[in-house]
Amino acid sequence: MVRLTSLRIFVVISLLSIGYIGCGGSEETMAEDEMVTDTGIAEETPQDQPQETTEEPAQEPAVQEQPIQEQPVIQEGPTKEQLQADLDAIKSENMQLKDENSSLQQTNKDFSTKISDLEAANAALANSSKKAEPVKVQKRQAIAGKSSSDEIRAYESAISIAKSRNYRDAIGELQTLLNSGIKDDYADNCHYWMGECNFQLKDYSQAIQHFQLVQGYRFSEKRDDAQIMIAQSYERLGDKQKSKTEYQKLLDMYPTSEYAKRARAKVK
Repeated sequence: MVRLTSLRIFVVISLLSIGYIGCGGSEETMAEDEMVTDTGIAEETPQDQPQETTEEPAQEPAVQEQPIQEQPVIQEGPTKEQLQADLDAIKSENMQLKDENSSLQQTNKDFSTKISDLEAANAALANSSKKAEPVKVQKRQAIAGKSSSDEIRAYESAISIAKSRNYRDAIGELQTLLNSGIKDDYADNCHYWMGECNFQLKDYSQAIQHFQLVQGYRFSEKRDDAQIMIAQSYERLGDKQKSKTEYQKLLDMYPTSEYAKRARAKVK
């Protein structure tokens, strides 16, 4: 009896299990076949469709940039070493030219000295052959006071003529000033510059007379200038002994003169 009851229970449970499975399968089938919307219209369940894929345009392969190779620099013109060699050569040539120039200057100086000596000897011979005595320059009477502005301007004009090497014209202008009575404050200068002009004209004897007259002016600022010119005039005349005596006189009378050093060299 008990077994029978147990068998019945087993059968019932089996049937219930089968019915449950069947109902569940029908619902799933219905869900797959159709779907009911809110409006009651059944719509077909969209089948799986292949999704549209947006194909990206094929990208062109990137061009790989090649590294720019530096072109070798082609040097034009001379190299640094060549320029340095040229510079050294120019420097050497420049030094050589300087040495040659110094040598030429010394040679020119020697020739100038010889020319001066020859001129002095020639002047001495010319003066010794002259029969007539040079014109004696007379000292005028002293005129005290100050020269006028017109006289000073005339004096300065005469000096400008002398410096432009128009020696004879300058002598004439200066002599006119002395004759017209220019005062003693400028009269000594007139004689000095007349001596200078005669010296440049190589009339050394006449130059000496004017330089000696300068010595007679007590307050003249040209006295030592005149004395050195007397010594040089005798030297140009070829009278070396007299020239040496006049140089010594300059040292005795004007020991602080700017010409003292030159005079000492002559009396040695």
